[in-house]
Amino acid sequence: MTAKHNLHVAALIPPHLNPEDVIAALHDHNTCLSLQALTTGHEKLPETNPETKKDTYWYPVDLHPVHTYSVTECVTVLPGIGEWGKKYINFPSCFQDTPHGIKTRADAPGGVTLRAEFRVIKGGADDGEVEGEGEGIGYAEWVLVEDVEVQCAWWMMPFVRKSMEGAHRDICKKVVEKVEMLKRQEQVAQTAAKGKGKADPEEQSPISAKDEERLPDKITYG
Repeated sequence: MTAKHNLHVAALIPPHLNPEDVIAALHDHNTCLSLQALTTGHEKLPETNPETKKDTYWYPVDLHPVHTYSVTECVTVLPGIGEWGKKYINFPSCFQDTPHGIKTRADAPGGVTLRAEFRVIKGGADDGEVEGEGEGIGYAEWVLVEDVEVQCAWWMMPFVRKSMEGAHRDICKKVVEKVEMLKRQEQVAQTAAKGKGKADPEEQSPISAKDEERLPDKITYG
């Protein structure tokens, strides 16, 4: 028997960030792949499994291509014993850019399928919601939300659910924080460039070779 579990999480987008910046960060698939708590590495594959493309979950794949990555995750099977209790697994993870974010699908070993959609939406609460139980903690003009559905054998669900929630609970917040960090770095670089231009006298008042010829060799006063 197959079991399903859904998770809904969200993060407020600060007013000084543009929603387009967050969408652009999502379209850079390295963003979510590198911020995923369990992921230790990933590599883009040359093509996507034709059967995966048939999933009705996707937008039309001819208009919105699906890209696949080979992902490595580290899962703690027996806590408290360090590396001995960890297991490394590899599986395909697919990404599709959408107008408001991305859709993803991961097919992990053991028949575990996880679908997650990230969307930048207008207005809403910053909350974490599991099976309909959530707590709103604020509002913003723009919000990044993630809706996750995991499907697996019923006897695996307790472990899969715990791992999935641990990996996805903070990812929306991490995406927003990364966009903020990149914006700050961009502003610092622009400020430094402007400061350098003001401090360079040759750039402020350049003297041509012809002007130099007209200058006297020696200037006397009185």
